Amino acid sequence: SSDLSCLLGCLGCVFATVAGLGTFFLGGFSFNVWLEMKMPLEGEAAGAPKADPMAGSAEVPSIEAPPAAPAAAEATGAAAVPEPMAAAPSSVTEPETTAPPVRTAAELAALPKCRKIAFLRIQKTASTTFGQDIMARMCATEKQTCAVSWNRCSRGNKKCNLPLSYYHLESRHAAQLVAGEPPGRGCVTTFLRDPVERTMSEFFMLREKHRQFLSFDQWDVHENDLAALNDILNIKDVSESFQKYLHFPGNPSRNRQTLYLLGFQRVKCNQTRCGGDACICEEDDAGYPAKAYDWEANSEELLERAKQKLLQLDGFGITDCFEESVQVLAPLLGWNVKEAVKIAKESHAMHVWKPTMEKASKIKSALESARRLSSASINSSAERRLSFNGPGSNFWREFISPDVRKDILDVNSLDDELVRFARDKYFEIFGKECQDKA
Repeated sequence: SSDLSCLLGCLGCVFATVAGLGTFFLGGFSFNVWLEMKMPLEGEAAGAPKADPMAGSAEVPSIEAPPAAPAAAEATGAAAVPEPMAAAPSSVTEPETTAPPVRTAAELAALPKCRKIAFLRIQKTASTTFGQDIMARMCATEKQTCAVSWNRCSRGNKKCNLPLSYYHLESRHAAQLVAGEPPGRGCVTTFLRDPVERTMSEFFMLREKHRQFLSFDQWDVHENDLAALNDILNIKDVSESFQKYLHFPGNPSRNRQTLYLLGFQRVKCNQTRCGGDACICEEDDAGYPAKAYDWEANSEELLERAKQKLLQLDGFGITDCFEESVQVLAPLLGWNVKEAVKIAKESHAMHVWKPTMEKASKIKSALESARRLSSASINSSAERRLSFNGPGSNFWREFISPDVRKDILDVNSLDDELVRFARDKYFEIFGKECQDKA
């Protein structure tokens, strides 16, 4: 029996050694998965210089899906405050217990030049102009890395190109995509917009012009809510449609700017929902962006975290002051100021047209709708601006009643506070005022 015990003991040592070696090699294989970036950027404006954010070879670590939200949160429909996924070292880090010191524009400009740039791209903040017109072209000129090879792709492709200015990236992905190789500083920037302007713009774009965006994974609508939101946008009465859209629990538009700064898990991957070659999604079913945070129960904590996230970026702009923002951001991102501002002047216009404005002026507040008041009997209607001076010269909030503006700000209270904070810090950092111009 002693010989048998000895034999079993030796076999145990052999199995332990093999298991250890297997763990070592397999762990080493999955520890760093490097993706080589070779594909050219598509979709440059006709006649514009070809933007090549792939200038210089670059590699980035693959993005792993964050841990699933607690089952209890899914059952109640509102998650506890989850921590965003831990990111690789970059200019965006987890918020500290105390607010970070505010870096001045001079201090930011003195940092090493950005070699990699990601745009924390929030919907309807002039993000197309900044991302696809300005950032893509300036990255190509400065030979900065502003695109990566991606492994979540449409049409069954195993690899595709992910321009870091073309897709709606939240803070978690943005930070990780500028970490790692190539060596050099990785930078993240964003734009914020008055929440009334942003909400109205998103609603009318989805309702009147680009309904297909609703189904795109990067617009963050959970599969469970697609049909309901589509039905809401189809309601003939624009006032009823807007109020139901604004208050729908599954609408990720609520406090969207705060949501993107905090970071969140994306919706589950589905190749039929990709808004381009790349899919901005999770491989599991953990993501429910509209229910990622409890905006009422945790409002103070979430707002403070979002403010800190904003200050940890490598610069930010405000859409109301778009050209001025490009002017102050350009040197921080390593761009030629005159060239960046020139592109901004040529490309940017707030494309709001008279027929849409006239529809916006018919929206009644929730209180007005409950009382079934006609627009003719609303005392505040006289305060609405009903003239039209062409693209770039109007604001949505000039065409709706103060009560409707209040409805929007009540639902998006964290975004309202965040943008007010951003305006104050804009002056503190850049020495320029960006006040409400409406």
